Amino acid sequence: MTDPTPAQSSEAPADLKAGYAYAPGDAPAYWNFGTYWRLLSTGDTTQGRSTTFDELFPQGLVAPPHVHDDAEEAFFVLEGDLVFTLGDDDAEITAPPGTYVYIPPGTRHSFRNDSVVGRVYNTLVPGGFDHGITEHGTPAPQVQMPPPGTSALEVWQQIVAGRPDVPWEQQAHDVAKW
Repeated sequence: MTDPTPAQSSEAPADLKAGYAYAPGDAPAYWNFGTYWRLLSTGDTTQGRSTTFDELFPQGLVAPPHVHDDAEEAFFVLEGDLVFTLGDDDAEITAPPGTYVYIPPGTRHSFRNDSVVGRVYNTLVPGGFDHGITEHGTPAPQVQMPPPGTSALEVWQQIVAGRPDVPWEQQAHDVAKW
């Protein structure tokens, strides 16, 4: 694991036609609403086609119920005991590691983490969601994440001291479920 250093930039590589690769630990990273977001691809790096994140987050509510009107979203669960809700009836889907969750545009959804730490790969199509992360988030340490199948708890413990407060966590201690 590399020592954490501040995120440098989320700018697109100079030659997008040739593609790009981030070495482990090199992807720009931000804190936003308590989640550690590594920006694997952005609207800028994919010319607007998609955005992909490697997200690391603590136990509790991760994303309150919300809708992406024009974007489809997909999650691949790497770590944690996650519970997603999908649709207006908030039907719960248990999502252990290895689960893939697809959410069409306009679908109400949310998720929580019932374990100490959770981790997902998250993709949105089209790209651009990352602008909210970079504009409203706080630059975070760039760290090398463990490979899938290996717990990221050690990484979480290394970086959590720099995590900004999250508005809904003050109330979360009294609420068992969103």
